[in-house]
Amino acid sequence: MASLPRAQDGKVPGAIVFPPWVSAAEAISLSLATGHRVLRSGRLPSIVVVAPTAPADVAAALPPGAWFSLVLTGLAGCLDASAAMEPSR
Repeated sequence: MASLPRAQDGKVPGAIVFPPWVSAAEAISLSLATGHRVLRSGRLPSIVVVAPTAPADVAAALPPGAWFSLVLTGLAGCLDASAAMEPSR
């Protein structure tokens, strides 16, 4: 966990990871209520992909019940469902 990428400048999309028993609808609702701009669901229903925070120096709070948040850069689609749908070249 300590070596996973974390947001540094607020300029890249991130993933908010909830426990696996949290539904997609609940994860999205909690993320929106905390001020995140939701882009889509992640690879699992309990993962929410969110837009970068604005302004960059103010990070949005972690939603209640969320385990952690990470930036998507460097994870090679591990948390993002859209990366899994792209055709391989």
